[in-house]
Amino acid sequence: MRPTALINRSGQVVPFDRNRVAEAINRAQRAAGEDDPVLADELANVVVEYLERIGEGPSPDIERVQDAVLYVLRESGNYDVALAYARYREARERSRRERVFSSDERRERPNLSVNGRDGRSRPWSRELLERRVLRDFGVSEKVAREVRQEVEAHLLQGDITTIDSHLLLSLIESCLVRLGLSRNATEQGALRFDRRILEEHIDHCRSGLGLVLGCGREMLQSWALSQHLPVEVRRLSMNGRLWIDGLDDPLRGSHFTAALDGHSQVWQVIAQAFALATSASQDWKRVTLILPPIVLGSLEQQHARGEISDEDARRSEGSGDDLVKALETLAEIAEVYLYCDGRTPLLDSWPFTHREISLATYAQDFLILRRLQELGLEHLSGPTLMKGGYRRRVGVALALNAQGLDEQFSQLDHLAMGLVAAARSRLELLARPSLAGADVRYAIYGLPPGSPSCEYLERQITQEGLRCGFALSRTSSLPAEACEHLSRLFGQQAD
Repeated sequence: MRPTALINRSGQVVPFDRNRVAEAINRAQRAAGEDDPVLADELANVVVEYLERIGEGPSPDIERVQDAVLYVLRESGNYDVALAYARYREARERSRRERVFSSDERRERPNLSVNGRDGRSRPWSRELLERRVLRDFGVSEKVAREVRQEVEAHLLQGDITTIDSHLLLSLIESCLVRLGLSRNATEQGALRFDRRILEEHIDHCRSGLGLVLGCGREMLQSWALSQHLPVEVRRLSMNGRLWIDGLDDPLRGSHFTAALDGHSQVWQVIAQAFALATSASQDWKRVTLILPPIVLGSLEQQHARGEISDEDARRSEGSGDDLVKALETLAEIAEVYLYCDGRTPLLDSWPFTHREISLATYAQDFLILRRLQELGLEHLSGPTLMKGGYRRRVGVALALNAQGLDEQFSQLDHLAMGLVAAARSRLELLARPSLAGADVRYAIYGLPPGSPSCEYLERQITQEGLRCGFALSRTSSLPAEACEHLSRLFGQQAD
């Protein structure tokens, strides 16, 4: 879609003027010792066509337009003009920042954003920076203000528009040292992890020689984003358009589901479930087990004989029921679903305290579903769940937020390519025999099911995946963590 509007540095939407692009190119030409307004006009048309081709939408921001001008100038061989344009752009940016810094206005800084540990990109805010220095380093308000001013002074010397939160913390700590507060920086500064050690751990994992130890969720997410995902994928993820499962555990598949075979002895089923869960948890981030009806039947018989009590009674009096304890121990390493042929009296006095134990049914059962919702439990349904030996292996799980992009087909193309690129990057990490042939699944949020835009996006994802050599299948389920991540796009709170 051709650009019709422009988002300026103050966030206002103004009409897009192709002539202003041509004038800027012509000024750069004159600065480089050239003056060809006809060529500048032609190059401006190329810039507009390039913005339309890369899918920036009808309202690109001014930074994207300037990036497009630089790209067109370089690709067309006008290197001196491109250099002059870049220098002029840098000088203008530095001048703007110096004006803001000298006036010390209490407002968010334009054209400077911070990529946080959670992957979100936030506009620069002096108030937030000072509050963080106050909170994390235990200094006075005056010192926090001095630190913030010195950090901004350093940033004004360069031409960056984005800074990583880890680099920002390093700048804060160096300012504290220069102000004579080295103890605050040492004792209350952020913990660091040597990148080389992290890479060694990952290499060991790939060869099966060890596990990643001491690496937290956020660190692995940051590493996966920065090292293995293309730039456009990182941008989609940070903007809340794309959720990628497994960044916190990059060497295991997303989800393994198994329906166990029925036995004449319930404890044989429990032993098989423990063995399967222990083995599968080495390769899969989430493990779901559907236990055959014999388990629920044994629990119902014990409940009828008064050998097990409900959750409240077990909390206050305790229970000697070994089967309930065994299932709750199993729920520590896997999600456990008891297959139910119909009604069960256990729902009236649910004996489990662990929230990872619930029911699975052949089809959707309204009464069971409503009762499980009252208990805060998930529900599984499907004819395949009753078949012993059923297995589902999801190696990569992803989700897209296409909200606001209905009929924006160039933007939907961009989402499809980003999702497939993320899936390919995850598959490269999961190149292990035990994960071979696992599904790649994705969910779509923000488009009406069956709408032309939704069908178009599904078709583009399928075609792009086949072009890269693998198939993707859509799923209707969206994990809670995916909802939380995708809701960041518009600053919403996850339900």
